[in-house]
Amino acid sequence: MELPYKVFLLIIWSLYTLPGHARFLIEPSYHYQVSDFSRGDESGDLEGKVLGINLGYLGRNFMAGVHIEKGEFESDDNLTDSGYKKYNGGGVGTFLGFHFFDRLKIWSEYMNSSLEPISNNDIRYFGQHVAFGLGYRIINGLLLNYKSFRNQFTQIEDDTTGKTSGLSTNIKTQGSSIFLSYMLVF
Repeated sequence: MELPYKVFLLIIWSLYTLPGHARFLIEPSYHYQVSDFSRGDESGDLEGKVLGINLGYLGRNFMAGVHIEKGEFESDDNLTDSGYKKYNGGGVGTFLGFHFFDRLKIWSEYMNSSLEPISNNDIRYFGQHVAFGLGYRIINGLLLNYKSFRNQFTQIEDDTTGKTSGLSTNIKTQGSSIFLSYMLVF
């Protein structure tokens, strides 16, 4: 037998004979995010309150799954050419992480994100969000987390014209968040 076939048989055999340690993870969280934005020569602050949830697989030391966020943001300066200051935002993506000693959690997340002015629902900005974080379990399932993130908005969608196009100048945000989450494991 060839080596790839032997490896395949070994994997199938291990799935049926070795004990499984998979559990389902639900981890809701609430963040207050503080970030800086830049758009060409413009720059300023972008702050927001965000609700998030992780849904996924929790193994012995490994975790992976879907990450969802929804929040409200406010900028102190012109984040966009239109001059809007308040936005709804969020996105859907994935997370991948490890947990150790029943106390520490290290993870990364990637998310397709959006930002929509509250006063104009016809315009949306789309981008990519990348974050890295560290969590510490305080008691039971309650975790204190720190997350550092970057977000780059590269596209705009206008419902009045039906067009989606690239931005002439990308909107970049980066910042951090200290927040609480609660791990529910089934």
